[in-house]
Order: sequence, then structure tokens, then C-alpha cells
Amino acid sequence: MISSKRISLALAALVLVVLAGAGSAFAQTVSWNLSTAPTFVANTGRSEVMGQVTMTGDVICGTAADAFCISTAGTIQVLYVGTAIDNALATANIGLINTNGIEVCENISGVIGCNGITTAYLSGGAGGFTIVNTTAGGVVSYGVKGAINIAAGDQVVVRGVRGRIDQGPGNVVGTSVIGQLTASPSTIAGFSPTAEVVARSADPLTMAFEAWTILQCREGGEGTVTVSEGFNTAFVDHDVETGDTATANDRPLFGGTNNSHIRIELTGLPSGLTITWPDSAVDSGGGATGAFLRLIDQSASGDEAEYRFETPFQDLSDVNGEEFEILLSQTAYADPSVELSGTLDDFGTSTGQGQMWPGTSPTANKPRYNHPLEPVPGDPFLTVAPCTTNLLYPWVLNFAGLDTGIAISNTSADPYGTIPQTGSCTVNFWPTSQTTNNGVSAGGAVSITTANIQPGSVWRTSLSGTPAFAGLAGYVIAVCRFQYGHGFAFITDNFGVGPAATAQGYLAQVIPDPVILDGRSAALNGVDILLPGTFPPSGETLGQ
Repeated sequence: MISSKRISLALAALVLVVLAGAGSAFAQTVSWNLSTAPTFVANTGRSEVMGQVTMTGDVICGTAADAFCISTAGTIQVLYVGTAIDNALATANIGLINTNGIEVCENISGVIGCNGITTAYLSGGAGGFTIVNTTAGGVVSYGVKGAINIAAGDQVVVRGVRGRIDQGPGNVVGTSVIGQLTASPSTIAGFSPTAEVVARSADPLTMAFEAWTILQCREGGEGTVTVSEGFNTAFVDHDVETGDTATANDRPLFGGTNNSHIRIELTGLPSGLTITWPDSAVDSGGGATGAFLRLIDQSASGDEAEYRFETPFQDLSDVNGEEFEILLSQTAYADPSVELSGTLDDFGTSTGQGQMWPGTSPTANKPRYNHPLEPVPGDPFLTVAPCTTNLLYPWVLNFAGLDTGIAISNTSADPYGTIPQTGSCTVNFWPTSQTTNNGVSAGGAVSITTANIQPGSVWRTSLSGTPAFAGLAGYVIAVCRFQYGHGFAFITDNFGVGPAATAQGYLAQVIPDPVILDGRSAALNGVDILLPGTFPPSGETLGQ
């Protein structure tokens, strides 16, 4: 009897152990392995797509039939540390290229479902999925069902989350954005590791402006604005804007509403100028992507312009860094990009800057940017300078009883329809020694600048009446900021004594504009080769 009773007690204990083991299997924490596919994001982006977060059932979960990982109902949260979320849960075109938001998908035993639609593990319905921004960062939270047998290799994926990178740690170039997993209750799931990188920030854009100068009296010249993609995936064509060329192999929209744009701003553009920006600029990088920038807007004066990025193959663009050269020209042989008014309003220098666009509002735009104008300071870009008249007075003096009067006429007012030009003259006096006739300099140039000389008027002075020149002898070069200037000099004796007994006048010689000639040209030498249609240099070719 005793032995029989002992056997009965042992069997009862064994049953209790078995039942306890079965209970512990049903209550087991589901073990997930965390992995991510980090993306590069613009450090100035306000709506950048961060990388996919994937939970994969661990090997200890076995098969869908062994009950090693039986789920318990609760919620799982993905926290994007310090980074607010800029889009909502997808409600249309889920699982397609044109999906309109965030997707939380499962692959349980080979059956795929997203956002609670035909899902075995993910909870649908009200409160099943929430997107919320907290002080710690944006959170994607999704409910999970109980009593689901999770097998090794089963997956849950969170994708398409757009982050406000510029407002979080990613605003510093080279910083990583972290995704962190938690569960509620904490016992329903374990994660290895608990956090991973979901994005890395980088500067999306480099702008460069090539300085160039236009002479008001002479057509010609080119200027280039170079737009360089900061990293291979910085520019996107979402293929949804009106007039956008069709794009193959698009990225998923995840709520995207527009392409990447580039905005150009010129500061200090002279009011007399009008710039017509080119319609497009093709990728000149080495990837032969066929991508281009399309002009979609500009201001009336051309001091602002906006271009849209377009590409025929987004996947090809995403593996190649792209560069675009926007060429402005001012020639007589083509429609000019820059038109001048022919007035004083043409003169000045503008600087150039650019930025990623659209800006931070309206918030419906995705992507959008909080990108400052760059470079800082702006690059010198377009300068319009006056053509000049350069007048040489080879001998002027005010000593030993002699004096010289000089005059400058602005003859741009004429009966021929010439555009009148107003400008000042800088009168440069190089003195020579008065104690010898052997050509000894008496020092550096002494200069004065006249007031503006109006078209149809004559400026005149005498050396004796100009304190800076009184008592000197030498030669004068007057640089006048208008064309069609002419000069005259008149030398008299008996200065300060009485009426002049003798006098001599001469016309100033005109030096061809050194700005146009790139300096005073030298004579042709024996090794110079002339191209057809060109003329040999001819010294100064001075004349009156």
C-alpha cells in the first residue's frame, strides 16, 4: 500500500511538472532580432525618409507548430530618438510605390499584411496603430495580438517614416538618428539589440557661382552657376508634380508630394538688369543619369529663380552624384540671358547663393527643407562695369610762369541716337622733375576725381586752380566712366605776371579701353599666329 501510494504521488507530481511546462511555453517572451536599413538624410530636411526597421523572429522561436514563442497581447513602440515624425500612417495604396504614409507590415508564416489589414499578429482597428511626437522623439506604436505562434524568420517591418531631421540631432552633418524598440508590457517581447541607426545626416547641396563681368558697351561673356548634389540620394523625383517628366523605378512615396527643388537668389543685382534664366540644365556628372533641372519660376528681374529636379531613372540617380551647370550668357549671337538698360542703373556687383527648396511651409510639402542660403558669404557673381574713355595729356605744367588748362567733353549726347552716358573721371597726374630735362620722375601719381560729367557738357580746370596739381609738370591720364570722351589742353605763359604772350593747345590722345583689351596690348612679334577674322595687336593706336 505504501509503495502504491508513493507511485501515485510521483505520477501526480509529474503531471504537475508537465502542466507547468506547458504553461510556461504559452507565457514565453517572443524574442526578436532588430535590424535596420539606414538611409542618408539631408541635415536640413524637414521631411526626410528614415531607414526601415525590421524585427525578425529569433532562431529559438523554432517553427509555427512548436509553440516556443506564443505571443501575448500588448503594444510595441519604435522611438526615433530626438527626431519628430512628419507623416502619418498610410491609408491608401499600402504596399505600393505610391503609398501615402507609414507602413507597419508583417510576414507571418509567409503571409504578408500591413497596417492591420489581413494581419495575424498586428492589431488593426481603432488604437491599433498610433503616430505621436513626444519630447523624447517621434513614436510609431502598434498593437500586437496574443496567442500567435511566432516562428524563427517571421518579420515585422516599419517603413516610410519621415523625420524632421533639421529639428533633431541629425541637423549636425554626420550625426546618426537612432531607432529604439520597447514593448508594453515589457515581458511580451525582447529585442536584440534594443536600438539601431536608422539614418545618417549629410549636407545635401553645394552651390558655386563663377564670377564674370559684363562691360556695358560691349556684349559678351558667360557666367555659370554650379549645383552639386551633396550625396547620391539627396535629390528625389517623386513623379507627382504637374509637368514632371515620367520617371522609371521611383522610390516609394511614403506620403511624398513633390520633388527636390533648388532656389537661387542674387543679392545686389543692379536695378537696370533683367536676367532670363535658362529653361534647363542637364546633369554633367559622370553617371550619365539623364537627370536635369527644370526652371519652374523666376522673379521679374531674375534675382530669384527656382529649379525642379527631374530624372528619367530614379534608381540610376540614386547611385550617382549629380552636378548641374546653369549657364548664363550675354552675346550678340543668341538670345541674351542678361539684358542691360544702358543707364547708370546697370552698374554694380551681385552675389549668388542657393538653397534646397521648398521651405518649411506649407507643412503639406514632402520633402521640404530648412536650408540656409549658401555659400556664406555669397559668391561674387555678376558685375556690370562701365566702358571708359582714357585720355592722355602728354605734357602739362604749372611752373616757371606757365600754366595749363585742361577740358574733357562728354559727347555721348549726339544726333546719332547714342545712349547718353553719365560718369565721373579720375584724373591721374604723373609729375616729372623740373630741374632736369633727362626724364626723371618726381614721384607717384597724384589723382583727383571729378563730379559726374553729364552728356553734352564739358568739364574744365587749370593746374593752377587745382591744389593737388599746382606747381607740377608732367603728364595726365584721365579715366572717364563713359564713352565718347574727348580732351583738350591749353598751355599759356606769363602766368601770374600779365596777359599771355604765347599759347599752345592740343587734343588729348584717346587710349583704347584697356578693360576691353585686357591691358594695353603689345605689338605683334615674330611668333604670334593670327586666327582668321582677327587683327594683330597694334600698340595703343592712339587718336583724337
